[in-house]
Amino acid sequence: MNCDKCGVDASLAYRDVDGFAYYLCETCISGWDAVRSPSPDSSDDARSTAR
Repeated sequence: MNCDKCGVDASLAYRDVDGFAYYLCETCISGWDAVRSPSPDSSDDARSTAR
């Protein structure tokens, strides 16, 4: 099965991202988790209110 983000043929995991269902490879899951995780240097007021 192919990753919905990068298209690689690999073992995939189901993820619900922003209300949409995706099947993602480990690389794309890691990238998504890095984007979603708050930086230890940023405060909550520096984050966008449109979460």
